[in-house]
Amino acid sequence: MGVPARLLLSLLIAACALLGLYMSAYAFSVPRPALLAAQAGGLTLGAALIAAVWRLPGRWLWLALPVTAGLVTLLLLQGGGF
Repeated sequence: MGVPARLLLSLLIAACALLGLYMSAYAFSVPRPALLAAQAGGLTLGAALIAAVWRLPGRWLWLALPVTAGLVTLLLLQGGGF
């Protein structure tokens, strides 16, 4: 997997993390400490996945690209982005 594909996958993972953060802002029934812990965990997981994109061999990343694109699409549909 070349640099453009790794960059695209990194941007898709960042979009997932930021869309999750945006959508969690409307979780009013969740206690505040649990919500903050989940938000911090989601952003940390996103950063760890982006770091893994640049370290893993390319054959595994080709499988992650359509899955991540599908997740971004699903989050956009759920959040009313389309």
